[in-house]
Amino acid sequence: MKLNIIKSAFVLSLIALGMTGCLKDDLYDDSKTQSTRPLGGQPMAIELKVSATNLTKFVTLAFNNGNNDTVVNLVPVTLAWGSPASEDINVTIGLQDTLVTSYNNNNGTAYDSATSSMFSLVNNGVVTIPKGSFTGYLQIKMKPVDFIGHDWALGFVIKSIDKPAYTISGNFNTAVVNVAIKNQYDGLYDVTGYFTHPSSPRAINIAGEKVKTFNATTITKALGDLGDATPVNIIINADNTVTVGPAPGATGSTALVNNYSQSGYPEYNNTYNPATKTFMLCYGYPMATPTSIPTRIIREKLVYTGPR
Repeated sequence: MKLNIIKSAFVLSLIALGMTGCLKDDLYDDSKTQSTRPLGGQPMAIELKVSATNLTKFVTLAFNNGNNDTVVNLVPVTLAWGSPASEDINVTIGLQDTLVTSYNNNNGTAYDSATSSMFSLVNNGVVTIPKGSFTGYLQIKMKPVDFIGHDWALGFVIKSIDKPAYTISGNFNTAVVNVAIKNQYDGLYDVTGYFTHPSSPRAINIAGEKVKTFNATTITKALGDLGDATPVNIIINADNTVTVGPAPGATGSTALVNNYSQSGYPEYNNTYNPATKTFMLCYGYPMATPTSIPTRIIREKLVYTGPR
């Protein structure tokens, strides 16, 4: 899906990730990366893990607009290990435009690589994971206004580590980051409705759900009450009708059906009311054939309560 960078204020939404655990590392196992194996035989891998909920190696980050030089934490650089770093670990991150091209080719998007005049890597891309921590951050300096009006993305790769006891992850050694501007629909919403389900039908009543920018005319939220691991995209059309579809990285159904006809609830008609900042949604998904007939139906009323 083509993502559009827009012209409204936008908010930093990067979450600090303290990812731990032992990662099976293909490049390390094949002796294609640096490092020595620590005691116990397990590699201590360094990775770029841009999302806590999916494995796409892609993330859209929204920032506040402005015309001043701004330093932001862009990409978490993480020690994937059961204990925090016993020493400072310096990791060199480099730019790789071909990652953006590959992502476009694989996903039907049309991002352009941000030009060198638009940003700079803080400390020349050297990131320190401090002793006692799991995570450091690749920082960039930019003027957010320079990213307005076009689909810009940045591709990053781990190039080296200064300590021999650590290995470059073979699974999460690259990342693509889309820099987006917060759209007018982004914010906190109170959500009420009903989840029709063959085994667990239930009311939906969520206060302050985070609804995030995906691009100029699209927001991302959880499918019903299923949480962040099952996101959906809500596309707001020019006539204020909306289309609901699966978001990248969703672990749930990819066969969402909109405007499912359900007698007695005509108000859930997949529309947005800009005067009241309210969404009325009805969509469903199947779990068995025929896939065109949803067996799970979600009716939701989303009422904007403020910025997130």
